[in-house]
Amino acid sequence: MALHPEGVFTGGPLFQLVAVVCRDGEPPEREVARLRRVLGAAYWEEPWRAVLQPLASQADYLAVTFSEEFFAGCPEYARRAWLGAAGQLSVPGFLGELAGLLRASDRAGPAGYDTVPLARWEAVARFPLLRSLDTWAYDGEHDSFEAALRARIDGEHPCCDEELVPFVAQAQTALHLCAASSHFRERFLSFDESVTPRALRVVVDMGNAHLAAHHR
Repeated sequence: MALHPEGVFTGGPLFQLVAVVCRDGEPPEREVARLRRVLGAAYWEEPWRAVLQPLASQADYLAVTFSEEFFAGCPEYARRAWLGAAGQLSVPGFLGELAGLLRASDRAGPAGYDTVPLARWEAVARFPLLRSLDTWAYDGEHDSFEAALRARIDGEHPCCDEELVPFVAQAQTALHLCAASSHFRERFLSFDESVTPRALRVVVDMGNAHLAAHHR
C-alpha cells in the first residue's frame, strides 16, 4: 500500500489555518483565535476532537522533525502556503511560533467578535449548511422559500439525523449569535445575501416542526 506521509503538511485543521494565514495576510494570532471558536463549537468528547493543545503538539513535532528534503517532496501549493505564512521565519521557526499561539489561545478561551471580527472562512467552516439558501428555492421548481424547504425536508426524510438536525442546529446557532452580538450579525449577514434572519427562522421553525411530528 502506498504511503503518503506528506499529508501532515497538506491537510487537516493545521494546514487549513496555515493556508488562511498565507492567503488573507492577517496576523496568525487572529486566525488562531478564529480557529478556537470554530473548534469550540464541536460538542463531543474532547479526545475525539482536533482541539488546540493536540494541534500545538503536532506543530511542535513537525518543527523538531522538519526536513528540507521531505518538505521539498510536498505539493507546490502546500509549500507555497507554508512559506507564505512563515514570512521571514523558517518553516520550523513558524511552526514553533504557531504552537505557542495555539496554546495561548486555548488558555485564553474564545475571543469576542468585537475584538476578533468574524471571517468569511470561519463562517463557512462553522455553518457549512447555511450557504446559498436560495439556490434551491428559486430554481424554477418552487414558488417560495418555504415550498423549497418543504421539498428538501421531505427529500431527506427519514434520514433526518444526517442533515436536517445539523441544518436546524446551525440556523438556530446563527440566530442566537446574531441576537447576542451586533458585530457577529453585521459580518455574518454580509457574507451571503440569501442568509437572512427570516430565512434562518423559517429553517428553524419548519425543521423543528418536522422533527416534532415525525421523530419523537
